[in-house]
Amino acid sequence: MNKLFFLNINKKVVFLLMLAFSAVAYAQCIPYTGQAMTSGNIYCLNSNLNVSTNISIPNGATLIIQSGQLQSNSIQVDGVLEIGDGTSVQSTGTVKVGTFGSQKNSKIKLGTKSFLSLVGSVIQEDPSFGGFYPGATSVIEMGTNSVVEICGTFTQQSKTYPSVEYIGNPTGKAYCIAKADVSGGGEGSIISDDSQIVTIAMGSVTGLGMGNSSFCGPNATKTMCPGLWPEGLSEDKTSCGNAPVIIDDLDGFCTKPPASGTPDGFTKFGITVQQKNNSWPENIPNGFLAMESKNKGFVMTRVQHVSQSPQPGDAITDPKEGMLLYDIQDKCVKLYNGTEWKCVQKSCND
Repeated sequence: MNKLFFLNINKKVVFLLMLAFSAVAYAQCIPYTGQAMTSGNIYCLNSNLNVSTNISIPNGATLIIQSGQLQSNSIQVDGVLEIGDGTSVQSTGTVKVGTFGSQKNSKIKLGTKSFLSLVGSVIQEDPSFGGFYPGATSVIEMGTNSVVEICGTFTQQSKTYPSVEYIGNPTGKAYCIAKADVSGGGEGSIISDDSQIVTIAMGSVTGLGMGNSSFCGPNATKTMCPGLWPEGLSEDKTSCGNAPVIIDDLDGFCTKPPASGTPDGFTKFGITVQQKNNSWPENIPNGFLAMESKNKGFVMTRVQHVSQSPQPGDAITDPKEGMLLYDIQDKCVKLYNGTEWKCVQKSCND
């Protein structure tokens, strides 16, 4: 009985200690109201806040936007700016990430469906001093369906690491959009090595490579890359504030139940790499050809590029209505409707 009683006391002590530790952790998150921040502290915002002065996040400090929106002038990020799921930061000035040669890490981290939108410029300085101090980075990490919208210029100094990284769902994507000119540190400078990062450069690009990102530019237009261009992004370079519309439109599609009733017929032809079932493909209604495999994909015709309106030099010189292919440059499946090549996109199944 004494041992059981002692065990119960231990459980209560452990529980109380856990509560105490969680209370301490919560207390460490200082409510952010626009005050000066100091190294070693974590600041949290849980409302809409407009800060008229410049914001500085020193090395060792973290500002977390947990809910709501932060509006500001310029922001200097030497520590961490975390824009949580569904939250946002809007700036009328410049956002600067890192300090050249500081040997200190800094980053902006965006959660799912969060955005950073600024009228001014983004400058990513290189704390590694061009690789002289390896390991130090200033980066932008982007979650699923997040958007960075830069309406001023974008300058990136690093030659040894990508400036933008994808941290979201492996099957998702994020948009890094520059409406003005983009420049990098020269040979070795790349925007991202992640294909989930869709980079759209609507101005000139100098000294900065695309890496493995899904890239459209320079001087990008919707016609240039319809498969990458997000709905809600204006082609007007002077139009800023598209980020929330882009995020809303990422889920702006619908589906409807399939048609019901008696099938008109059943599939007669099938290709399979599995053991054929006696009822297959005859058990698939309203089909012509059925193919199946548990671990193999269907690879359709792949071509380098076809313009929306057929042009001389296109991979297909004489397209026919109903033709289907994969455009390597635009990274989408395209269908020729008799007059134009259109990327196959999700929409209502009317």
